[in-house]
Amino acid sequence: MKLLIDSGNTRLKWATLESDKLSEVSSVVQQSDSFLESLRQHWTVLATPKSIVISCVSGSRVQLESFLIELWPNSDLNFVQSANIAHGIKNAYFNPVKLGVDRWLAMIAAKNEYTGSLCIVDCGTAITLDCLDERGQHLGGMILPGWNLMQQSLHKGTANLEISNKTYPLGLANNTQAAIFNGRLAAVKGFIEMGMAQSNQLILTGGDAEFLNKELQLSAVLDLNLVLKGLALEAI
Repeated sequence: MKLLIDSGNTRLKWATLESDKLSEVSSVVQQSDSFLESLRQHWTVLATPKSIVISCVSGSRVQLESFLIELWPNSDLNFVQSANIAHGIKNAYFNPVKLGVDRWLAMIAAKNEYTGSLCIVDCGTAITLDCLDERGQHLGGMILPGWNLMQQSLHKGTANLEISNKTYPLGLANNTQAAIFNGRLAAVKGFIEMGMAQSNQLILTGGDAEFLNKELQLSAVLDLNLVLKGLALEAI
């Protein structure tokens, strides 16, 4: 059995891989004080993994590595990094390892499952967008503050703007909360439209994918665990 770990900025997700079959995905919130204790409770019931394959974009790599060595000292650890060429993908970055490994793995998984030119949007703490042509050439990408981060930045940087979870129809607004909501939606909409100008198919992944797909009424494929699927391909 292999353990696959996607350590993002907000959540840590994992699944096991056995006989090339991915298990159901589990997750914990990384910012909580009980983060490591929660992981211990979940992971001590697992069989000892032969190897552990990890995508880590959070600042907790050292902490996570120490914890994994404590739990499973005899398991092989592999922190994946982006490459120049792998699994039919050619990286557009001049320095390939500078591309976020979560973006790289999402592209690998999308290329493996879908055909044609692809626009892959990961709706997480940050919203990332990467385009692939039909040959697997990475055309480049963009990064936007995530759905919640956009609102938090306005709340922290301006006076008298409250955080709200209410939703509103997309359009010009006649109150401040609706204006903030629609401004965020419009930013995401324009961001995606720019990527789709060079792609035939939109793939959404990440924690806010379902919400944004519904609010923007996008013609998209929802594939919520692309990073873990990419890790599975790296682990095989």
